[in-house]
Amino acid sequence: MKNFLLADSENLHIIGLRHTLKKLVKTPNLKEANSREELFKCLDKNDIECLIIDPNNIFLFYDDDLKIIKTNYPKCKIIILSYFKNKQTINSFLKDNINGFISKDCEEQTIYDALYKIQHGERYLCPKTLNALIDVFALPTAESDEKLTLREFEILKQIAQGNNGKSIASQLFISIHTFRTHRKNIMKKTGRHTTSELILYALEKKIK
Repeated sequence: MKNFLLADSENLHIIGLRHTLKKLVKTPNLKEANSREELFKCLDKNDIECLIIDPNNIFLFYDDDLKIIKTNYPKCKIIILSYFKNKQTINSFLKDNINGFISKDCEEQTIYDALYKIQHGERYLCPKTLNALIDVFALPTAESDEKLTLREFEILKQIAQGNNGKSIASQLFISIHTFRTHRKNIMKKTGRHTTSELILYALEKKIK
C-alpha cells in the first residue's frame, strides 16, 4: 500500500503519522483531511488504498460514515487510530468490519505490524486496544457454555488475535474446510453467530 489518506484534525498527530509512514513505506503518497467534506472529496478524487482515521477528530463525521466508506470504496482499507475507552464504540467498529484498530499511545512498531497484517488480508487490533476491551467488559460466568475442545480453544484464540481463516488453517496445519467446521462448532457452543461476536466473546472470557 502506497496511497494513504490521513484523517485527523490534530496537526501534531498528522505530523507524527506522516513521519512514521515515510519511514515504513517506500515513497508513500500521503493525503490529508480534517473534515468530513474534505475526506469524501479526497476519496472521490484519489485511488486511496488505506484510510487512517480518528473519527472523533473529524468535523461532522457521523456514525454511519464508516459503513458508507466500506460500501462505496471497497478496496480502501480502514485503520482507526484513536483512543478506545468504551465497549460500545469498539463493538460498533468491529461490526463495521474495520480492518485495523490502533490506540494513539501505541509504539511506532504497532503501525508497521498493522500495515503488514492488513496488507496480507488479516484484521489487526493493537495490544492496548485488546486490553481496553478486556478492561471494560463485564465478565459473565461460563457455567452455561459448552466446553470447547483444545483445538477449538486454540482456533478461538487465533480469531481473537485478528487472524483470518486461511492464516489460522496454515498455522495449525489444517485445511480451510476443517477450520470452518471448527468455527461453526465454536459458534454453536458459544451462542455467537459472526466472527466479530466471537472476538468479543473471547475478550469477555480473557482468551488471548
